[in-house]
Amino acid sequence: MRNNFPEFAKTGIQKARQMGADHAELFVVKNRSLEVEIKDGSLEQMKQAESQGVGLRVIKGNRQGFSFSSDFRSSALDRMVTQAIANSTYNDEEPALYFPGPGKKYPQMDLWDADTGNHSLDEKIELARETARCAEQYDARVQRIERSGYEEGDVEMWLANSNGVLLHQKGNYCGLFCLALGEKDGEQQSGYGMDSCIALRELSPERAGTMAGRRAVQLLGAAPVASGVMDLVLEPLITMQMLGIISACFSGEAVLKNKSFLAGRLGDCVASPELTLIDDGTLPNRLGSASFDGEGTASQRTVLLENGVLQNYLYDCLSAAKAGTSSTGNGMRGSYKGTPHISTSNYYLQAGSQTPAQLTGHVERGIYVTEILGAHTANPVSGDFSFGASGILIEHGRLSRPVRGITIAGNFQQLLQKVCGVGNDLTFYGSQGAPTMRIAEISVSGT
Repeated sequence: MRNNFPEFAKTGIQKARQMGADHAELFVVKNRSLEVEIKDGSLEQMKQAESQGVGLRVIKGNRQGFSFSSDFRSSALDRMVTQAIANSTYNDEEPALYFPGPGKKYPQMDLWDADTGNHSLDEKIELARETARCAEQYDARVQRIERSGYEEGDVEMWLANSNGVLLHQKGNYCGLFCLALGEKDGEQQSGYGMDSCIALRELSPERAGTMAGRRAVQLLGAAPVASGVMDLVLEPLITMQMLGIISACFSGEAVLKNKSFLAGRLGDCVASPELTLIDDGTLPNRLGSASFDGEGTASQRTVLLENGVLQNYLYDCLSAAKAGTSSTGNGMRGSYKGTPHISTSNYYLQAGSQTPAQLTGHVERGIYVTEILGAHTANPVSGDFSFGASGILIEHGRLSRPVRGITIAGNFQQLLQKVCGVGNDLTFYGSQGAPTMRIAEISVSGT
């Protein structure tokens, strides 16, 4: 497809225009994936998959139509064009709808590691085994490894439209994962660990295995705690999950529909001065990076919150046009089978200056939170939330005993204002990252 795509795209766009489309866009994706899973030291299963296909979007009379196929023959392209134009008649008119022209400058992203493909399958299986060993060695209470594994994937995509955009990029990723089981006095607790990156040489079985082992044992023997108002210290994974919940509130589409508690707040101080939140599709060697988004808009760095002040929302082409601004390059596409939608690229909380120990040391009585449940129940419009949580009690600045069965409830509009410390340990989990974070005076329901 690399050499044939320009001609294929030209043919498809011409056919669409000849059949009545005002504008046309072709998006081609080729995927390859591998996953191996280890159980009891032996290869349990191996999955390999390859796929490729093309998605076609058209604009006719301010209406968008879409179709897709895994067949690249001329006859299939004819059917796609016919179907996309027919589908457009079922959609409402969107006068602001458009496809972008070529960007003035696309960031040059090196997202492909050729060396990963040079490693043998046996080497990759051994990485999964080593991850399991690291989890087992973390603590004597790690009794069993449920599974561990290695995964990798290659993604190559091409995009062209009738406004002169013609783009190509390729990238890959790899990762390790482990599920460990801890046990003490008949009580069991599971813990999951992971590590992911672009280049296999940067993968760390120790990081993934240690994470799984630690999470498998840290809550053994946990007991309830009395209800009260106390400080919370969130480990990086939980900080990421909490901020991930509100990521949809930065969507320009949600703001336009008044489905975000951040609507109409640009320039306002909506959070603690400790918080600077960024979405950056141009970060080197990150899984969410790309030269362009799923519409052909150049990727960029967008500061969402700066010292607590709301600076920007995230836009695709349509929402940007409706808002009278420019796309931020966040029109993302997970597959050739779907149209673009607003999503984050590399979304992260900027690191602070304090160590995790310093953040904990300032807490007289609180909870170091290591697990939350029910995050999907949060309301992005009002900001209300109520989570089940577990963690470790903090007493006089020190971690004491594990606790479970607590509920944390409140509103994100107030919670963001109550952040009183951000750690220097920014950690990425896939394309989202966060450091340790301290929040003051949150209602905790226990016994």
